[in-house]
Amino acid sequence: MNILHLGAGIGTPKNQTTPISAASQTPQESTQALITQIGGKMPSTSLKEVTEAIDSLPPTQNDKAVELVKVLVQRNGLTNLSEKLQMMVTSFSDKETTLQHLAKVETFLEKANLPTPIQEKLIDVIRNMQLPQTLNTKTEALQFIKQLLPLLGLNFEQNLGNFIRDGQPLSEAKLEQLKPLLLNYMNQTTTPEEKTAIGHLISKLTSFQLLTREEGNLHHVFLPIPVNMENESKEWYVHISSKKKNEELDSEYCRVVLLLDLPLFSSVMVDVLVQRKVISISFQHSYPALESLVPKSAPFLKKKLADIGYTISNVKTEYKEKDNTPGIPLDYLRTILASPQEGVDIRI
Repeated sequence: MNILHLGAGIGTPKNQTTPISAASQTPQESTQALITQIGGKMPSTSLKEVTEAIDSLPPTQNDKAVELVKVLVQRNGLTNLSEKLQMMVTSFSDKETTLQHLAKVETFLEKANLPTPIQEKLIDVIRNMQLPQTLNTKTEALQFIKQLLPLLGLNFEQNLGNFIRDGQPLSEAKLEQLKPLLLNYMNQTTTPEEKTAIGHLISKLTSFQLLTREEGNLHHVFLPIPVNMENESKEWYVHISSKKKNEELDSEYCRVVLLLDLPLFSSVMVDVLVQRKVISISFQHSYPALESLVPKSAPFLKKKLADIGYTISNVKTEYKEKDNTPGIPLDYLRTILASPQEGVDIRI
């Protein structure tokens, strides 16, 4: 029986020596201790550059940078680590949502007298992504996500590599996605303002891509979901951790962590752990009334899941003041980036 750990918090693994207190360490020693703790490696030159990059950040972004180092050291073959770290921290501390950045790019596109085919396709993609959504039912939500994810083009590089490897022709249809269209549009821009607006979006999408990664025999998938609800642009996130089963994620042994910005409940993080069709769910929220609403709804949820063969072992809520810092909240990053030895056991 193997034990896979899906992170659920920060802690010191059993039989591991407690590291020297951070107060007595230099920034470089602290970063090296973190890398060693998660089993990663980094050349001394890169370590120095990454440490300097973290030190150069404002205090509000420093903690996010430390969490994101975990992603970078787990990825083989990454170069320019300090530049990628700065890109990710900037993107995940952004005051503006993806849809707000898209609106800026759309403004530039609308000024073109004779838009190129690439620009016309990009306008179509942007407008489709900006459509208002109600999402009152499960069917509406699933349909929206199925339509949105292909438009983002987050798997563009992987698909491109597969086409080249297999000697297949690249059809125009494969390029009708946001990221490849933005890259093409970047080559056609003539003003610094346009390049800046496009560059912000490309950096944001690339940062999202870097959160999808392999970690031992676990596969982590990160899905950003920009959504227009009640004429307000929102940013939702889904992070899935699972062992692969026949090249697919194993739905019976997985962890799904959602961050939803809802019109009524505000920001809610939902952490769902599935083990042999037994489910535990926790809600971290900033809406006091949810403390009583969740227990009232739990029996209905248990029945619906029982109808499809799943059992709920635990449902809990945790109230926390809303994190008003821009971008992805630090608590969410800590939850989805916790190293394997720091969290809940999944027995497979």
